[in-house]
Amino acid sequence: MKKLSLEEIVKEEELHAQRIEQESQPKKRFVKLTFLIATEGTQTEPNYFNALKKELEKSNRFSIDISVQGKGKPTTTLVNKVYRQIEYNHQEYDRIWVVFDRDEFSDFDEAIQQSADYKINCAWSNESFELWLLLHFKDVSEHTNRKDLCNLLEAAIRNELHKIDPNTLYDYSKGDSEIYEHVTKLGSETDAFARAETLKNKSKESSNAPSAQNPCTHVDELVFELRHPELTAEKIKDEEKANAQKTT
Repeated sequence: MKKLSLEEIVKEEELHAQRIEQESQPKKRFVKLTFLIATEGTQTEPNYFNALKKELEKSNRFSIDISVQGKGKPTTTLVNKVYRQIEYNHQEYDRIWVVFDRDEFSDFDEAIQQSADYKINCAWSNESFELWLLLHFKDVSEHTNRKDLCNLLEAAIRNELHKIDPNTLYDYSKGDSEIYEHVTKLGSETDAFARAETLKNKSKESSNAPSAQNPCTHVDELVFELRHPELTAEKIKDEEKANAQKTT
């Protein structure tokens, strides 16, 4: 038998220790979930969620079948369209989400309530989806309209790009196919989660209707579910148990 050098012995011991540590770690079970994400917008939101979908597909821990559909329909029309699609086509998804903005829609609050009645999850933003994107870069605490949100987002992305290359040109548009990469690579999703939570807590304290909660967004809840399928699967089980208890 070949006599090992001291360096080889140390290396063997390190590898052995690594194997023991890996074996002691709880194995993460494979999770498969299906999502339907129906968006009011036909460009920004689908671009964002389709890019996130591609990123998640690279993981071998779980399988998420995500159907992103840009409906181009306002609030209650969007909710009703999704409900009919599920009911009449007998399509089954583990999670169903609608994504829409406040804008100037008078039926905004009604659409949120209707989503709850239909047991459809609602990732709404007041005033627009761009609020969620902007939260990757900065706090937003004052009432801000869509135009200003877009301008602030454009400035934030441009500022970060200029740090890499001062000659970079950037103009934000609804058709920005790289919007997901821009906000996640140049900004901080972790900060966006924290900022969104702060805004929601502030809105809860005010007791105002969603249409009066500006700025506020619930897009973070959808992104969190996509990022953490194990927790989402447990949440689904808990909801099923609760529903079963109600019927008994």
